[in-house]
Amino acid sequence: MAFRIPLLTALLLSAPALAESDWFASLYTGEGVELRADERVFTLFSLLNATGFDDAPVTRQYPVPKRLFHPVRQQVRARVLAGDGALREQAELFFDAHPVPMDRYLAYTLQSAPPPFATGARAKELQELKGLEGLLKNVHAGWSLQDALAQAQGEYRRAVRPYLSALDEPLARLRTALKVPENGPSTLVVMNLLDAQGAVRGSQNETEIALVVGPSEKANLEGLLSEYARVVLDPQVAKRAESGWGNGAALLREAQLAGAAEKSVGAYAVALLSRAAALKALGAQDAAWDQAAAQGYFGLKELSRGFDDTSKPLDGWMLEALARVEPRKPAVKK
Repeated sequence: MAFRIPLLTALLLSAPALAESDWFASLYTGEGVELRADERVFTLFSLLNATGFDDAPVTRQYPVPKRLFHPVRQQVRARVLAGDGALREQAELFFDAHPVPMDRYLAYTLQSAPPPFATGARAKELQELKGLEGLLKNVHAGWSLQDALAQAQGEYRRAVRPYLSALDEPLARLRTALKVPENGPSTLVVMNLLDAQGAVRGSQNETEIALVVGPSEKANLEGLLSEYARVVLDPQVAKRAESGWGNGAALLREAQLAGAAEKSVGAYAVALLSRAAALKALGAQDAAWDQAAAQGYFGLKELSRGFDDTSKPLDGWMLEALARVEPRKPAVKK
């Protein structure tokens, strides 16, 4: 990691005096991983919740589905759905004109200036969403989202604290396995209580890997590490696996039947390697590996052994290791 900040110093950063002027100011783990809320992300997901985003566990299916939202998400949804309807209409028009995945919207938002959103993302690959900053500016002001975020201060603090002491060691092991250099991108963890339980969404720019994590009962280390690995591995793995993994399509079909969410061979290859690296970094017990296999992510323990030799490049063993993966689904102990 780039620098160390003692845990005591990190805790002092959250003192009430600082919170009054900038309540979402960053906390830092001992290894310098930044933990924070982010007003840009809060604004984007307030807008998404106002326009139909309702991904969440379903606790009752009939007569109509009942979804489990974090209390902050419930409050924000009530606020924005009762707010100015013209803003929702403006958003729908923008979405119709820019029908790209949500994670593209998140990447653009994370590279935009903070409220009042004076500038948008400058990365060339994100310019398809140019103008989103103007929509976010209108939403932030029109629905008084600064006030809504301030009211959620305590909940965000409680949600982010479990990561302070739990993240450093497994993340360091993961970075070593993935050959991320010491002077590589810094890590930012953004808490997002307006997303689904257990969601983790990653984005990388030239200097930083941002991991936007949804609410969870405890620190979602497996999800966070898997997403970190996905961000790092995707450029190295996806295209090569699409063309070079001979039995990938057949294995993907088996995986989808078991519950895997990936739609392409390349994405599935990235998911397998990412989860294998994450579980290895966590020193996971057999039950975790078996649970992953039952969900359609086969052969992870075997794949994880490829990360043992940190001197061997991923290209040197990836396709050979993937070719040995078989659709075994061990029974998961209850």
